[in-house]
Amino acid sequence: MGAASWSKRQSYTYTLAFSSLSYGLIFGLYMFVYSGFVPFALVTVVIIAFYALITYFLFAVPVQLWLRKKPKKFSLVHLFIYTAVAFLAVFLFWYIDNPPIDFTVFRTFIYYIMSIVAAFIYWFWDSIFLRNYNTPQK
Repeated sequence: MGAASWSKRQSYTYTLAFSSLSYGLIFGLYMFVYSGFVPFALVTVVIIAFYALITYFLFAVPVQLWLRKKPKKFSLVHLFIYTAVAFLAVFLFWYIDNPPIDFTVFRTFIYYIMSIVAAFIYWFWDSIFLRNYNTPQK
């Protein structure tokens, strides 16, 4: 296994890990504040990060592999693609959690916030670690 292959694999792993942790922190801290600063609510940071890891692995990593064929740092087109996939992923996870929701989920503000934040976080970390991926190995 060459250095370039290892660097590429590390880039995907770091993007996945940092994105999951960032998403967990943002929404876990939101739940902490929303619950009235109940310390037990901080457990949601870990729970949300775990669910984000699964969701990112199933949805964002395949998109990332596809987009890395023509890598661009901080591309707005890539952000748009990640956002479209995030809308689908968040909808599916909400539907799995609560099957009779129908399409009322589209009327909730939190659905849009969760989707856009998920896409933005992954796009951000992908662009950061893309810098290391694009540098030529000696």
